[in-house]
Amino acid sequence: MGKRIGIYLVGLALNALGIALIIFSAVGAGAWDTVAIGLNYTLGLTIGICTVMIQVLVVLVTAVIERKRPQYESIIAIVIRSIFLDAWIFLVFDQMTQPTAWEIQWLYFIAGIISMGIGIGIYVEAHFPKSPIDGLMLAIHNRFNWTLNTSRIIVELSGAVIGYLLAGPVGLGTLIIALFVGKIIQATNSRVKKVINIECVSVSPSSVK
Repeated sequence: MGKRIGIYLVGLALNALGIALIIFSAVGAGAWDTVAIGLNYTLGLTIGICTVMIQVLVVLVTAVIERKRPQYESIIAIVIRSIFLDAWIFLVFDQMTQPTAWEIQWLYFIAGIISMGIGIGIYVEAHFPKSPIDGLMLAIHNRFNWTLNTSRIIVELSGAVIGYLLAGPVGLGTLIIALFVGKIIQATNSRVKKVINIECVSVSPSSVK
């Protein structure tokens, strides 16, 4: 149990670090963040409320794909990750000067994608609740026997399309995240399985290629 908790927390901390780095880079936004911002424009609700609405909807869609009850406990992962995210932002990045040179901005952005992907690849192996978006990725992966990379691309591109239709800030950074974070998740997840020799109940090892 202690090993699993450690894996879970390390993965979520790295995931939050990646998000913080992407925010700090100021060159891109995650696909589902653009959906929340687009809903904010359309409905006039706060981005926080829009984010909760989206997460609940994703939980329901995941339940349909998995043919199981909605995993509302997945909100736990969001809460823990948010704590780590606030810690990274307020204790680290708020003490730094935001870069203005585009080379440095993209360096932070790339580092953010890598950290986010590695974090997800690690924490999904802990047998604990996944964030709704990561849970949807795993549901697609298991249901259709697609690779984690393909499943993540579908999830991210779906968010990007919805965000674009809602006039959210979809840009080059959004597409880069959509196309490449899945590769990092898949590569990390395969290595984590070999190192710690545990299997997530929602991921079949024979289907990860």
